[in-house]
Amino acid sequence: MLLPWHIYQEAEEAGVQVHFLQFEEQAAVSVPGHIGLDLSKLQTVEEETTTAIHELSHCQTGSFYNSYSPIDCRKKNENIADHFAIQHYISEKDINIARERGHTELWDLADYFGVTEEFMRKAVCWYTYGNLAAELYL
Repeated sequence: MLLPWHIYQEAEEAGVQVHFLQFEEQAAVSVPGHIGLDLSKLQTVEEETTTAIHELSHCQTGSFYNSYSPIDCRKKNENIADHFAIQHYISEKDINIARERGHTELWDLADYFGVTEEFMRKAVCWYTYGNLAAELYL
């Protein structure tokens, strides 16, 4: 199971500083070398973990954009971060092991890995269909 402090330790080892801040709208941001999280907007440990791995993945892949970027640029960079996070934190082998142990429902897999159901859906879609378009299949 992934836990936030594991991600924070990994960020530190990668030279990425994690800051706990309050934002007006968003729950998290990332810029090169830094992640900002507003824990008041993250309701569960699973949301915190998923958000942390996603933002750390932006730093590890350099997939940044600004709020004035066209939507296609933002989506591309979000997909790069999601794809990296999935491959780095939830391998297909680990999903298969979890399924062999009886974790076959999305909510159960998400609980097993300690991530949100939405992120787990993306992971299953990636390994099943080769893309992140969870809403097209599930």
